[in-house]
Formats: sequence, structure tokens, C-alpha cells
Amino acid sequence: MSTFTCSHHNVPEDWCQLLKTDCVPGRPGCVLRGKSVFLFPVEERIREKEQARRERERESPRAGRGDSGQAEAGAAPR
Repeated sequence: MSTFTCSHHNVPEDWCQLLKTDCVPGRPGCVLRGKSVFLFPVEERIREKEQARRERERESPRAGRGDSGQAEAGAAPR
């Protein structure tokens, strides 16, 4: 078993700050793509992450990352 280190990985949120999406090592645009070998295909892992995110959003639609571009209630526009 192995692990990885990436300066773009926001560990608490499992978020890629470079690609501004869920962290899936090896996905297109990832700095690890082509440099590592993974047990499960990247496409399968992306699909699983997206499905889990959709389920979380269905359960709690207001629990997003806050990057939707909409102002929060009571907040003045920039």
C-alpha cells in the first residue's frame, strides 16, 4: 500500500485546489497523472466520488462548499 502527497490537496475536505473539484489522484489535470499506477481505474473512482457528492447534496442541499457564486443571506454584494 502506498500514499501520496500533493500541495494542491486540501486534506480536510478531500478537495483539489488546482482543479477545484473532488480530489481523485490521477484524474485528467492532476499532477500525479502518468506518474503513478492505481489499483482501480481513475474513471471508476471519479464516478464513485461524483455519485457520493450527489447523494450528500440530496441529503443536505445547503451543505455545499459555498463556491456557487451566490451571495449568502444577509451578505452585501462585492
